Amino acid sequence: NLTAKLMYGRAFRAPAFVEMYAINNPAVLGNPNLKPETTDTWEAAVAWQPSGSTQLGVNVYQFQMNDVLRFVPNSDATTGSTAQNTGQQRGHGLELEASWNASSAVRLSGNYSYQRLTDVQTGQEAGLAPHHKIYLRGDWRLGGDWSLNGQWNRIADRSREAADTRAPTPNYETCVLTLTKGTAQIKWTVTGGVRNLFDNDAREPSPKPGNIPNDLPLPRRTWVVQASWRL
Repeated sequence: NLTAKLMYGRAFRAPAFVEMYAINNPAVLGNPNLKPETTDTWEAAVAWQPSGSTQLGVNVYQFQMNDVLRFVPNSDATTGSTAQNTGQQRGHGLELEASWNASSAVRLSGNYSYQRLTDVQTGQEAGLAPHHKIYLRGDWRLGGDWSLNGQWNRIADRSREAADTRAPTPNYETCVLTLTKGTAQIKWTVTGGVRNLFDNDAREPSPKPGNIPNDLPLPRRTWVVQASWRL
């Protein structure tokens, strides 16, 4: 009932088309000589199942990003910025997760993650990524092939990039409720739900220098209906 893992991974992100070949944008220019951005990650994880209905997990990790792809201001500021491989970033974090089958019809689960990301050259916070994320979920199987699902998500403590003088992006919370009619044993399924139930003003941070001053708004309250039929 106890599993431990030690993992290493290496990943890359190839330059986007705009990063390599943009020539008509007065603000940003591409660079055909770019290399892929790479990330090396080391991770240790432990999973424990103290009973048949409960599972717990924890993992810690650190990573380093090399040849980070960025748009760097040109020496002549009036000509905008050009994509470059520049700098390194290091990060570390912690993740906790748990799930509990409270009964044959009710399952509760959730996770928490903490992360810090630092620019190696400046030693300052790299910004944009949240330091804390919390996710809670409940699944309830009702009678007559009905099921109800609820999800709550909180994003907190996001710093700006260095030299970005705007106030930090506000924390936000979103809630999702979904009601489903159908099971894996039948061919058709109908789902109805609402996302961002409480109509919160949720926003993701925009990069410096703040050309999008009020950040990137996420959808407000949204109603969704979906039907599917498996042949």
